[in-house]
Amino acid sequence: MAHFYDCSNPKSLELKQEITTPSKAIKAGKRIYPSVTTIIGSTIKDPFLDSVWKPRNMVEFARMEDHWGKDWKQIEQLCYGERECPESGKMIPSSEFGTRVHNCAEKLLQANHQGVYYEEDEYYDPYAQPFIDWVNEKGHKLVATEYMISDNLIKTCGSIDAVLRHQDTNELFLADYKCRKRKQFYDKDLWQLAIESEMIRRKGKLKYLPQCVSICIDINTKKHHHKLWSEQQVKEAIQIFKWLSKLYWKLRMK
Repeated sequence: MAHFYDCSNPKSLELKQEITTPSKAIKAGKRIYPSVTTIIGSTIKDPFLDSVWKPRNMVEFARMEDHWGKDWKQIEQLCYGERECPESGKMIPSSEFGTRVHNCAEKLLQANHQGVYYEEDEYYDPYAQPFIDWVNEKGHKLVATEYMISDNLIKTCGSIDAVLRHQDTNELFLADYKCRKRKQFYDKDLWQLAIESEMIRRKGKLKYLPQCVSICIDINTKKHHHKLWSEQQVKEAIQIFKWLSKLYWKLRMK
């Protein structure tokens, strides 16, 4: 699903729920920007996943009696899989499962940073806790969670799961977590983090490019796998995203 943000005020970026298409975004104003994930998802299509696997699964789900009455967006979500909710035991969309884990990670990071009490979520906290343990073990310092940033040159807006300061170098670095069935990292993970790193660098006028760390949360074992992308990989990904953004604006935002 496409997301657009009102970036008129860089200090108060606002998701516009009512804007769901590029045409609506254009009518709403010059500073309505597509999200980083919207640009990536709308310009790069996998020849198998998007043209064969996804359509085939949507047809299969739509024919199942359990899903009669659902609209195409609900059917589409089913293609991304379902997870067993540890609280209810029922199957829920992967996106809902991931949102619960992300919310717990944010809550735990903030509580750990501020040294305050938090309301425990016995079902989803265990999926997020290993990341907080890693932060404490390494001695990194939390700067922000769910940090929103936009850029008028690149014309996009991104949300960063966690911005931290490295214990040894005192430099900022970005972390993004994904819930998956096993240890998996994709180029799109890097593209998203890389352009957000570049926007952080530009905004803060930093003399360095913040490092990018992807965290894969194995939903079967609750184990966390970390991938530190090299500086060269990040720089190449930044260029890729800039090309994608230009293409998106040229084709969609006109």
